[in-house]
Amino acid sequence: MSARTLSSSSFYLLPLVSLLLHTGCENQIFTGKREARGVWISRFEYAVDSARVNPAVAKTIIRNVFERARKARLNMVFFQVRGNADAFYRSTLEPWSAMLSGSSGQDPGWDPLEFAVEEAHRLGLELHAWVNTFPVWRGPNFPEETNPRPVVLAHPDWIACDSAGTPMPLNQSGYVWGSPGNPALREHIISVVKEIVSQYDVDGIHFDYIRYPEGSTVRGYSRDSVSLARFESPESNPARLPWAYWRREQVNDFVAGAYDSVTRIKPWVKVSAAVIGKYDGSGWTSYHAVFQDPHRWMEMEKIDFIVPMVYWQRSHPTHPFVPLIAQWHDRIAHKRQVLPGLSTGLQNKFGWRELSAQIHAVRKQGLPGVVFFASGGLEQAWETLRVNEFPYWSLPPAMPWKDSIPPMAPFDLSAFASASSISLSWQADTTEQLSFVIYRFSDEEIGWGNVLRILGLTGRNVTSFVDDVPVAGPATYVVSSVDRLGNESAVGAILEIPITPLAFRAEPSESR
Repeated sequence: MSARTLSSSSFYLLPLVSLLLHTGCENQIFTGKREARGVWISRFEYAVDSARVNPAVAKTIIRNVFERARKARLNMVFFQVRGNADAFYRSTLEPWSAMLSGSSGQDPGWDPLEFAVEEAHRLGLELHAWVNTFPVWRGPNFPEETNPRPVVLAHPDWIACDSAGTPMPLNQSGYVWGSPGNPALREHIISVVKEIVSQYDVDGIHFDYIRYPEGSTVRGYSRDSVSLARFESPESNPARLPWAYWRREQVNDFVAGAYDSVTRIKPWVKVSAAVIGKYDGSGWTSYHAVFQDPHRWMEMEKIDFIVPMVYWQRSHPTHPFVPLIAQWHDRIAHKRQVLPGLSTGLQNKFGWRELSAQIHAVRKQGLPGVVFFASGGLEQAWETLRVNEFPYWSLPPAMPWKDSIPPMAPFDLSAFASASSISLSWQADTTEQLSFVIYRFSDEEIGWGNVLRILGLTGRNVTSFVDDVPVAGPATYVVSSVDRLGNESAVGAILEIPITPLAFRAEPSESR
């Protein structure tokens, strides 16, 4: 029996609707079908000791995490590619990380970022390259000489200094920082980011440690000679900003320069930053403790989204989760996005119920998604995420300030039925990177916003899908295109199957 492709005029669009679901513990409110669901993947998670001898170990770790994230219906991964001015990709500016081979500067024989981009896109995940920004070294000893030369050796004048002008010392576990007030260091980091964006098909650049060091208010970081001279200069401080304000402005200048550089190369690449989970007030805050002002970045429109690391439980005496995310919601400027970062480590003390309640609180506040730190902490929770928290597929939030033009819709949808599944295929203009959303409707009216009817999302430029979940009666399949920035085509390819799907064999439809 042949299948019939409907014309665009027969497709009726419903407005986005809110869905109320119950998962067995408490009600969750979902609005529409867009929610950012991300996870950080640290270099310490994949560049393990055994991978130095056998890179296949690291590749297996990365692939397993990505596949579990996909199965749990996450849609973005934050993959660490720079730790302390070292590279986990092929760089002409900084040496290969010693974590990959055992020796700094030694080619490990594979490219972690290249592999991660390919795997993420195969699975339909966004890949955000995670960059530690201002740290320049870590460990008790200086690195060995390499080509390119390590920043900490080539430019000791870039190192942050305390109130006495003494450079930060080496230590066993903490970072040695570069000074955000040194324009030469800032330009170097921007060059690193430009290299990544130019050479790799990343979906985003994600900055971490984009601030002054811990202890800056007590130790006076960074009173290096370059920063002090610029602070006193009418050219570098024309408004005669106080010292604290001037330090914040140095980070602000870096953010603006990095954002402009990335968007000039590839306007679709998203720029984001992990920031301290409490903005201001008492205790550990971004604004006062480390001179980080993400609210200003949003006001300047030089960031696409921020991820406050709100790693505290709801009952925390000084940093309670819900009031903090409410404050972040109130500070959103110029339609930029705030995705709270959740600590998977909380489940060790409070159980999964705490994290589940935090996800619900984020939704209740109207924030557009969450990011989990880190993938290793989800080892026993991937299935819980899939079943209880993300029982439906979701698209990342759109970013109309970057691009709001929907891609071309797919066409010529056809189907082939076997004894246990239906294989769909279609045509599409894949000159740009596209993913595809597959919907299945039974006897109800087609509703574009009905997330419960999304069967799945494909990998990049994959124009086929297998439906192996039986349906009891006639079905209508709809396929839409989604571009890099989450813009979805208005009308996709449609295929009506007038009888029980597994009772027929469909022929390809004629081209339109």
